[in-house]
Amino acid sequence: MPPVDMRLGTGGDVDDAASVYERANLARRQGRWPSRAARVAHVTASLHDAAHQEAASWFLIGRDGTEAVAIALVHPFRADGGSGDVIMGTWFVSLIYVVPERWGEGIGGRLLDVVIDEAKRRGCHHMYLWTHEHQNERAQRLYRSRRFAPSGRAMHDGEGQLIREWCCECEQP
Repeated sequence: MPPVDMRLGTGGDVDDAASVYERANLARRQGRWPSRAARVAHVTASLHDAAHQEAASWFLIGRDGTEAVAIALVHPFRADGGSGDVIMGTWFVSLIYVVPERWGEGIGGRLLDVVIDEAKRRGCHHMYLWTHEHQNERAQRLYRSRRFAPSGRAMHDGEGQLIREWCCECEQP
């Protein structure tokens, strides 16, 4: 099987990337996703914003031929819970998803490796992300395998589920 092509996303990739996000979330949530339409609209808007060359945010898309199978969306890390000033050299992985029929093939690990490499290219010193504490063990194994560790910060998401912040140091080339 040829490797999945990972590259920076463009405006032409937004709809496919949003579809990966939606499909993976529906599977992870076993079809129960009360805020689905609003979340997909928000993510689609964020992807459109990140697709502009002048945007500080960026996204990656993984394709197997013409089929989109993975995405990651990355933003500059901001102080004060995301509403403050940008902290230079620090990135926030907002989304990282693989379509459910491709789970277990190592695509998520390759995608996260490319995210880390791109962040390093952009001067990364630290990278952060959040994940559900009790519902996403597969993702937690992936993050640990790439030297992420819980930062000690946790909170409840909009649906009352416990989420935990993870961080890692980016080794400079």
